[in-house]
Amino acid sequence: MSSWWQRFPGRLEAELEAFRARGLEFERDEALFRDAGRVLLRGSLPHGREAVRLEVLYPDLFPYLRPEIYAPDLALGRHQNPREHNLCLLDRSTRFWLPSDTAAWLVGERVPHLLSLFAQGADAMAAAEAPQGEPVSAYFQTALGAAIFVPAETLALPAEHLFGSGHLCLTGETPPRVLLRGLLAQLVVKPRAGKTKRVAQADAGLVSRFGGRQLSMRWARLDEPPQGFDPDAVFEAADAVQTGFGRPPWQAVNDGEVAIVGLVFPEEVRQGEFDDTWVFGVRARRRTAAGMQEGSYVVRGERLTRDDLGTRIPTVAHLATKTVAIAGLGAIGAPIALELARNQTGRLRLLEHDIVEAAQTVRFPFGLPAVGHPKLEVVAHFVEANHPFTDIERFAHRLGQTASDRHGRSENEFDLVDRFLRDADLLVDATAEIAIQQLLSEAANDLGLRQLLVSATEGARGGQIARLVPGGGGCWHCWKRHVSDGTIPLPPRDDTGTVQPRGCAEATFTGTSFDLLPIVAQAARAATATLAEGPEDRLTSVVWVCALPEAGASAPLWSEHPVTRHPECARCATD
Repeated sequence: MSSWWQRFPGRLEAELEAFRARGLEFERDEALFRDAGRVLLRGSLPHGREAVRLEVLYPDLFPYLRPEIYAPDLALGRHQNPREHNLCLLDRSTRFWLPSDTAAWLVGERVPHLLSLFAQGADAMAAAEAPQGEPVSAYFQTALGAAIFVPAETLALPAEHLFGSGHLCLTGETPPRVLLRGLLAQLVVKPRAGKTKRVAQADAGLVSRFGGRQLSMRWARLDEPPQGFDPDAVFEAADAVQTGFGRPPWQAVNDGEVAIVGLVFPEEVRQGEFDDTWVFGVRARRRTAAGMQEGSYVVRGERLTRDDLGTRIPTVAHLATKTVAIAGLGAIGAPIALELARNQTGRLRLLEHDIVEAAQTVRFPFGLPAVGHPKLEVVAHFVEANHPFTDIERFAHRLGQTASDRHGRSENEFDLVDRFLRDADLLVDATAEIAIQQLLSEAANDLGLRQLLVSATEGARGGQIARLVPGGGGCWHCWKRHVSDGTIPLPPRDDTGTVQPRGCAEATFTGTSFDLLPIVAQAARAATATLAEGPEDRLTSVVWVCALPEAGASAPLWSEHPVTRHPECARCATD
């Protein structure tokens, strides 16, 4: 295995010469170079009347990636890793480092620049630095697999409350274990001469998404981060606020015992902006074949609020108040539902009756664990477990089943359709069944509800998305008549792209899941855009037609076609 100085002959010598050319005396750690093949330089940088001791550690992937410059004697409080003491000399993005740059440049120019900004004061620093915060909690290393989610209510804790107790609500997926996963559900305080007072309570709907066992904990507020980043620092800081809080009681879990303490303190979340954050220390006794093993770990609190999740997707914030009714949860409908949930749509109504079969997993977005379960439950359960700000309404029904049900019905199917659609903001029909499309589209028209009808063709050679807007052009019948006239094209199809898989009672189309993704993506974009417009906006009916090349890697081709009122449409002619 060759090292960077072997891959790039002469580069190491050039690096050392660059230091000498700047009058910087840095020496290589010869033992580390000989034994581990690492390049570490040590030296000092004159700064004012003093000299700053520095260490330069080259990465294995130099010169593609920058060296790290450590200042072990400095504690700057900003632009320096408080754990490792390496300095922040460039923006985090790799585009601010060129392979032609040298470590001597970092030491000779960027280090003095940083130190001069500290000397000039906060205003000069703020003007020169990248406009981002430095959250100190990022330096706590959460144990892999552990997670404690902190909801909005626990991030607005009154500052006068300095310590108390509370409980975590663990995930209900598996029995609670030493490695914790749960929600910070409640915080209480107990004044010296009073009853216990609840000061924070997570939303009941959010708590229900976890639904597992509850564990008690102790917590304390700090004015600044603890003086260390390991579990002991967390326990010691809690004990300094209130004696005994660094030694919380043990509680039994499935594979041992845990003792939990939380710290809340302010940190910079954006440049110059501070919010509370949470860090947890957990003592753990794990039961093993060799006996009880004791240890401890840290968990950085994960902010779980709609606003925090929405920071990365600001253009779809309007989805939070919307209800989307989705009919059909197959290879297209299920991914659309997941995209809308991932983007925090407020409510999804899901209509489906089918059961997942093994052969379907090549296109269904879930694998073998889903087989044998209703598609509706697989999708709904996943959304409820993973996207807590999207509510699910289940409609487990096969439309038309009353024709074969001789034993009555719980409700008239027209009433069920009305319940499915009423007060929704959008219908997404992914059934690809022409009779169901007509039924749901006409029912949606009667309610003034906008619609997206999404389907793919045999061989996944193409697909179409019809957005039908009552009062904004033609209806479902107009669309079909325009198709018959040839004024709206059909997407291409593979004449041999139909197959009946062994053991399946019905034929289906052929085609891969990735060929369907462009249709899913456009449907999600169209849904999001349609939901962004209010009732007064003049949206029009339109069809997007996708054509995929028969072979190769050429990109999909989309065309857009208005759906105008057709002169032979009996429904629109009478409006």
